[in-house]
Amino acid sequence: MSNHVPEDIVEYAVATDAQRTFKDLKIRKPGQPVCAIGGVNDLQGKEGTFQFFNIRIAVVQFAEGKTLGYDPLDLLLPCEIHEDGEAYFEIRQCPSCGQIFPLTSEEFRADVERTECPECQP
Repeated sequence: MSNHVPEDIVEYAVATDAQRTFKDLKIRKPGQPVCAIGGVNDLQGKEGTFQFFNIRIAVVQFAEGKTLGYDPLDLLLPCEIHEDGEAYFEIRQCPSCGQIFPLTSEEFRADVERTECPECQP
């Protein structure tokens, strides 16, 4: 699934070592791509677009036209945003604790891929 993403978002909307979930971002702007890992079952694992914050809930719109509120911890960032604005996600489940986490672009391209979440990796 792809959403058009404004070019200025590319600098901070991608998973990094320090920022992997939407809650981690200091600056949140409409149009940022996110992947829902919680909430409504039929939307888990789907890409949506952040719209705005309603108190502590991130409002996300999906391609199907559904707009829902999420805890920012349930929204993962993409590992890359391609030049055409398409977000690309690489999501893994930690074998130690079961937590779902996104890989960064560097981790995805590394010779040995990270298998554990940042909290469990030594």
